[in-house]
Amino acid sequence: MAKQLNKLAGQKIAIIGGSSGIGHGAAILLHEAGAIITIISSNKPRVEAAVSALGGPSNSVQGRVGDVRDEAAFTALLRELAPLDHIVFSGVDNIIRGPLVDADLDEAKRLFGVKFWGSVVTGKALAKYDIVRNGGSLTLTSGTAALRPGAGASIGGALNGGVLALTKGLAAELKGKKIRVNTVVPGLVKTELWDKQGHSKEKQETLFKERGEKLPVGFVGTPADVAEAYLYTVRADYANGTLIVIDGGDQI
Repeated sequence: MAKQLNKLAGQKIAIIGGSSGIGHGAAILLHEAGAIITIISSNKPRVEAAVSALGGPSNSVQGRVGDVRDEAAFTALLRELAPLDHIVFSGVDNIIRGPLVDADLDEAKRLFGVKFWGSVVTGKALAKYDIVRNGGSLTLTSGTAALRPGAGASIGGALNGGVLALTKGLAAELKGKKIRVNTVVPGLVKTELWDKQGHSKEKQETLFKERGEKLPVGFVGTPADVAEAYLYTVRADYANGTLIVIDGGDQI
């Protein structure tokens, strides 16, 4: 039983987008579970801050700068880090939300380039090169807008829906290498992305209070809450092609 509890001890995990938000929450929990963590982000100061927050740099925590929009350079980085046991992809630095008529399509395309095409770049690298060991995993990140987009979330829903479809396809593509592919599908989460939307702290507190009261769990989750789903997908050897919805019961 103790061996099962310490399953991740010494395993090497790269967390793409692990410098902030949900990705950083996953980095913290996986590090606490005994894994050797590499945080990857395109923002060097944020990488350094995230590594420092985990007590690094050290033998168990390091950071690397990489941009998924540069396929050749990013693939080279992953090959340099190999062999890895697992990869978590949580790369996103904004939210696509609002009336479609007001949509900034250039910004939307940029975000597709990070979250969707970045996931594709990562999956392709794993298929082409021996980056993740047999029996390892890739965990992507989607969002509940894919399940129930609603007004104001048509583009975001399409982006996240693409990740869901990609998950199933990659699970089939990588089965020969015995690499599992799953996706975490978070609902509303308290992260720094709300600051980027221009919402004041007061407005955020009001929003989270109102939305939290409507959720069956009675509160809006934090990155630490959502991180539990990543711990599951990394540890669960029988989970493959699976979508893990973690939204406080919002789908009920």
